[in-house]
Amino acid sequence: MEVQIKAKGLPAAKTLRTHAARRIQGALGRFGHVVQSVSVRLSDINGPRGGADKLCRIVIQMKNRSLVMEELGDDMRRVIDRIAERVQYNVSRQIEKLAAINRQLLPEPALVPVRT
Repeated sequence: MEVQIKAKGLPAAKTLRTHAARRIQGALGRFGHVVQSVSVRLSDINGPRGGADKLCRIVIQMKNRSLVMEELGDDMRRVIDRIAERVQYNVSRQIEKLAAINRQLLPEPALVPVRT
Protein backbone atom coordinates (compact mmCIF):
# COMPACT_ATOMS: atom_id res chain seq x y z
CA MET A 1 0.00 0.00 0.00
CA GLU A 2 1.46 3.31 -1.11
CA VAL A 3 0.69 6.37 1.05
CA GLN A 4 1.39 9.83 -0.37
CA ILE A 5 1.00 12.86 1.90
CA LYS A 6 1.14 16.52 0.86
CA ALA A 7 0.89 19.49 3.21
CA LYS A 8 0.22 23.03 2.02
CA GLY A 9 0.31 26.25 4.02
CA LEU A 10 0.82 24.61 7.41
CA PRO A 11 3.47 25.31 10.02
CA ALA A 12 5.26 22.16 11.21
CA ALA A 13 4.26 20.37 8.01
CA LYS A 14 6.93 17.70 8.47
CA THR A 15 5.62 16.60 11.88
CA LEU A 16 2.03 16.66 10.60
CA ARG A 17 2.99 14.47 7.63
CA THR A 18 4.69 12.02 9.99
CA HIS A 19 1.63 11.97 12.28
CA ALA A 20 -0.71 11.47 9.32
CA ALA A 21 1.41 8.65 7.89
CA ARG A 22 1.49 6.83 11.23
CA ARG A 23 -2.27 7.20 11.79
CA ILE A 24 -3.27 6.22 8.23
CA GLN A 25 -0.91 3.22 8.16
CA GLY A 26 -2.33 2.12 11.52
CA ALA A 27 -5.91 2.50 10.34
CA LEU A 28 -5.45 0.78 6.98
CA GLY A 29 -2.62 -1.66 7.66
CA ARG A 30 -4.89 -4.70 7.91
CA PHE A 31 -6.54 -3.78 4.61
CA GLY A 32 -3.28 -3.75 2.66
CA HIS A 33 -4.48 -6.61 0.45
CA VAL A 34 -7.37 -4.46 -0.85
CA VAL A 35 -6.06 -0.88 -0.62
CA GLN A 36 -3.65 -0.04 -3.43
CA SER A 37 -2.82 3.59 -2.70
CA VAL A 38 -3.74 6.43 -0.38
CA SER A 39 -3.37 10.12 -1.13
CA VAL A 40 -3.63 12.58 1.77
CA ARG A 41 -3.77 16.37 1.44
CA LEU A 42 -3.38 18.58 4.48
CA SER A 43 -4.14 22.27 3.98
CA ASP A 44 -5.01 25.49 5.77
CA ILE A 45 -7.92 27.01 3.85
CA ASN A 46 -8.01 30.51 5.38
CA GLY A 47 -4.31 30.96 6.01
CA PRO A 48 -3.41 33.01 9.09
CA ARG A 49 -6.99 34.16 9.78
CA GLY A 50 -7.65 31.12 11.97
CA GLY A 51 -10.88 29.32 12.70
CA ALA A 52 -12.02 25.85 11.72
CA ASP A 53 -10.10 25.93 8.50
CA LYS A 54 -7.74 22.94 8.63
CA LEU A 55 -8.73 20.46 5.94
CA CYS A 56 -7.63 16.86 5.51
CA ARG A 57 -8.72 15.16 2.28
CA ILE A 58 -8.05 11.47 1.69
CA VAL A 59 -8.46 9.51 -1.53
CA ILE A 60 -8.24 5.75 -1.10
CA GLN A 61 -7.79 3.68 -4.23
CA MET A 62 -8.99 0.12 -3.72
CA LYS A 63 -8.81 -2.70 -6.24
CA ASN A 64 -12.21 -1.99 -7.75
CA ARG A 65 -13.37 1.32 -6.26
CA SER A 66 -12.16 4.48 -4.62
CA LEU A 67 -13.22 6.41 -1.53
CA VAL A 68 -12.88 10.15 -0.99
CA MET A 69 -13.26 11.60 2.49
CA GLU A 70 -12.74 15.05 4.01
CA GLU A 71 -12.55 16.32 7.57
CA LEU A 72 -12.44 19.94 8.70
CA GLY A 73 -11.45 21.43 12.07
CA ASP A 74 -9.32 23.95 13.91
CA ASP A 75 -6.53 21.57 15.05
CA MET A 76 -4.87 19.54 12.28
CA ARG A 77 -3.72 16.73 14.59
CA ARG A 78 -7.30 16.15 15.79
CA VAL A 79 -8.58 16.38 12.22
CA ILE A 80 -6.11 13.66 11.18
CA ASP A 81 -7.10 11.47 14.14
CA ARG A 82 -10.83 11.78 13.34
CA ILE A 83 -10.42 11.03 9.67
CA ALA A 84 -8.20 8.02 10.41
CA GLU A 85 -11.03 6.51 12.47
CA ARG A 86 -13.57 7.26 9.74
CA VAL A 87 -11.31 5.79 7.06
CA GLN A 88 -10.88 2.53 8.95
CA TYR A 89 -14.65 2.18 9.45
CA ASN A 90 -15.56 3.06 5.85
CA VAL A 91 -12.97 0.79 4.23
CA SER A 92 -14.14 -2.05 6.45
CA ARG A 93 -17.75 -1.43 5.34
CA GLN A 94 -16.76 -1.39 1.67
CA ILE A 95 -14.94 -4.71 2.05
CA GLU A 96 -17.99 -6.23 3.78
CA LYS A 97 -20.25 -5.01 0.95
CA LEU A 98 -17.95 -6.50 -1.67
CA ALA A 99 -17.86 -9.80 0.20
CA ALA A 100 -21.67 -9.88 0.36
CA ILE A 101 -21.92 -9.20 -3.37
CA ASN A 102 -19.39 -11.95 -4.11
CA ARG A 103 -21.33 -14.41 -1.95
CA GLN A 104 -24.49 -13.65 -3.92
CA LEU A 105 -22.71 -14.26 -7.21
CA LEU A 106 -21.31 -17.65 -6.19
CA PRO A 107 -23.40 -20.66 -7.22
CA GLU A 108 -25.05 -22.68 -4.49
CA PRO A 109 -23.07 -25.78 -3.60
CA ALA A 110 -24.63 -28.94 -4.94
CA LEU A 111 -26.30 -31.06 -2.31
CA VAL A 112 -24.98 -34.57 -2.31
CA PRO A 113 -27.20 -37.19 -0.69
CA VAL A 114 -25.55 -38.99 2.16
CA ARG A 115 -25.94 -42.77 2.14
CA THR A 116 -26.13 -44.58 5.39
